[in-house]
Amino acid sequence: MKKIRNVSSVILIILVFISCKTKSYDKEMMASEDLFYNGQYLEAARLLLPNINKAGKDEFLFMMECGLMLHTGGDYETSNKILLQAGKLAKITPISISQQVGSFLSNDTKTNYRGEDFEKVLVHMYLGINFLMLNKYDEARVEFLSVNNELAKIRSEDGEALYKQNIMAKYLTAIAFEIVGERDKDLRDIEFAYIEYKQIYALDSNLNMVKDDLLRVSKRLGYDEDYNEWRKTFGRSYNEDPDTGELITIFQAGRGAIKKSRGPLMEDKAMGGAIRVSLNSVSLAEGLTIAAVLVTLNNAENPIPKFENRSNKVNRVRIEAGGKGINTIMLEDIEKTAIQNLEDSYNTLYVRVAASIVTKAVASLTAGIAAQKLAQKFIGDAGVAKLIGTAAGGGTAVALFSQMKPDLRCWHTLPANLQLGRMMLKPGTQTVTFVLIGNNGVIERIEKTVEIKKGEKTLINMRTLY
Repeated sequence: MKKIRNVSSVILIILVFISCKTKSYDKEMMASEDLFYNGQYLEAARLLLPNINKAGKDEFLFMMECGLMLHTGGDYETSNKILLQAGKLAKITPISISQQVGSFLSNDTKTNYRGEDFEKVLVHMYLGINFLMLNKYDEARVEFLSVNNELAKIRSEDGEALYKQNIMAKYLTAIAFEIVGERDKDLRDIEFAYIEYKQIYALDSNLNMVKDDLLRVSKRLGYDEDYNEWRKTFGRSYNEDPDTGELITIFQAGRGAIKKSRGPLMEDKAMGGAIRVSLNSVSLAEGLTIAAVLVTLNNAENPIPKFENRSNKVNRVRIEAGGKGINTIMLEDIEKTAIQNLEDSYNTLYVRVAASIVTKAVASLTAGIAAQKLAQKFIGDAGVAKLIGTAAGGGTAVALFSQMKPDLRCWHTLPANLQLGRMMLKPGTQTVTFVLIGNNGVIERIEKTVEIKKGEKTLINMRTLY
């Protein structure tokens, strides 16, 4: 009986160890996130400072969150100090399929958060916007170029590009190069902006805003052949008033998607089906049945999460000033990118994850059967032997798989999408009205006093949280 007590003690220690949980990232973020979504951006960021000043498994996440909170609060300098550190951690290195499968089957919340690829890319996007708002245009264009350079590196195992070019980043790259070119009287920078505009048009020929840019910049550069071709293609000319400046509005709408559980493992049609297929292809030990394995997995949760949309009530912003108005255009759909990226990964991974789950479950239950036989041989009591076998195999397996949870860590404070609006205005102090428009019409009107300078670009950065 002493041996039995020892076995029971070991099993108890294993189960206690399995059930131990550290404070989750969601709980760590709760107070700070509440402050953020109540408009207390800087106070929210201060709560996270202790987390970014010490190394830890969620260090990269806390840096992104704190950096974006400071950005939203208008503290662009401090935001950049933190996001530049995050950028050093945001190295885009492709992860193999086998590594991804292994991470889903381990308790990945106890490992360093590596970040989704689109999150790492957006670190550079926010660094660029920060630099724009600080009038550091040379630094801004470096970061915007980094966005698309990093996107080009992200490829599947067969070498296929996983992401399209980021039109918002390309637009802001072009704007930064235009500003520097006009400042330094350097036509090479303006020509670079023109190349960016041409690439944007190639990505989305229905984008009316870029048509004006192509006409304006080709005319500015004296590219008469190009200008006439664009004029013919678009059916219009471009007559720029030299006595104007430009208002550029960067609008960040709503709350981005966050990770959620897919629910019970066997209730997911794709994963449940793959597990059953995998079970039919393995050899089971004597006394082990498919039904027993399925019972073991009955309380397991799907280890691969999904992204779910949150709130975003504003479709666009109508910008009214100087007797005219324009609408912002969505150029980067962050929530769509997040959802699609994880669904694409799921379609690639679920069969392999299912096979690994079956392998682990069968191995654990087989060990239980072996333990039962061994116990019966030495103890001679079939009832006690069965108890030991169940504890050593089935009980531990059930406990292990009941603790298998998806890693729900992600960048919580991102907006749902990024939009851009461009308007030429007369120089001087202008009262600009930003009309926030949703599915059912006008949600809110915001007035700002903006100083427009002749021949210069004035930038406004806005964010909604609902």
